[in-house]
Amino acid sequence: MHRQLWLLLIALLSLALVTGCVIQVTPQNLIYQSSAVEKLDLTAFRNKAYQGEMSVAVKTVSVTSEGGYKIRGIQALYHNARVNILIFGGNGMSINKSANIVHRFGAIPANVMWFDYPGVGISDKPVKLNSAAMMADALAVYDFATETLRNDKPFIVHGIELGSTVAATIATERNLDGLVLQGPIVNLSQLIKDNSPGMFTRWRLSDELRSVDNAYQIARYKGPLLIMVGEKDLTTPPKYSEILYRVSSSENKNLVVIEGAGHNKLMDSPIALDAYRSFIKSL
Repeated sequence: MHRQLWLLLIALLSLALVTGCVIQVTPQNLIYQSSAVEKLDLTAFRNKAYQGEMSVAVKTVSVTSEGGYKIRGIQALYHNARVNILIFGGNGMSINKSANIVHRFGAIPANVMWFDYPGVGISDKPVKLNSAAMMADALAVYDFATETLRNDKPFIVHGIELGSTVAATIATERNLDGLVLQGPIVNLSQLIKDNSPGMFTRWRLSDELRSVDNAYQIARYKGPLLIMVGEKDLTTPPKYSEILYRVSSSENKNLVVIEGAGHNKLMDSPIALDAYRSFIKSL
């Protein structure tokens, strides 16, 4: 599990154990928020590109939310890109710490756009987190990305971990060329239950989090679908991906379980890159 999500869950459930209270799990205490807005550091991107002998043009991009705060990200254009990819990261993932991940997508090769979530990394912090505003922000990001990366290449939305719920929802609201889910969840209730020690049982999801249901969204989505998960992923295990694969009504769908891989660094696997390239050819 990404460290920030793991720490949030442990803090919540430990509090429930110590106080004896039932802890209400809400977006405010589940979704990671940075302590302060960061400045974008492109040094790591330049170094990784140099080490990988990759030709890439990176620049900052931003979208103003309905709430008036800035959602900031990067656009990375790689030489001979075959596809455009919009990434929605896992809980606590930030652009400043993800240069290596971005360049792995560039190795496909692909043009990449990635925005930090509101309150994370280089994006402004909203006054209050709620799922409706987050989805409105995500749709605004998608619309901006498709307009900015307008070309003859397929456009794919890629969701990682909790970002899989954002990506799947967008897939039911917009016409994607393809959807990729990496280590996806089925729903938040199952994720918290499966990642909690048996003694930690005194928690309750808020109504808005209880309604997060990837299986429902994936059953509605009929476009091309690729699901990838590590064989040894203990946080979002293969059984989650298998459920989503079974409920999918897509005629072009594939589930890739990568042998020996855990929850993190899935895209480091050549198998993942090959699966991606095959998926692109099928579009």
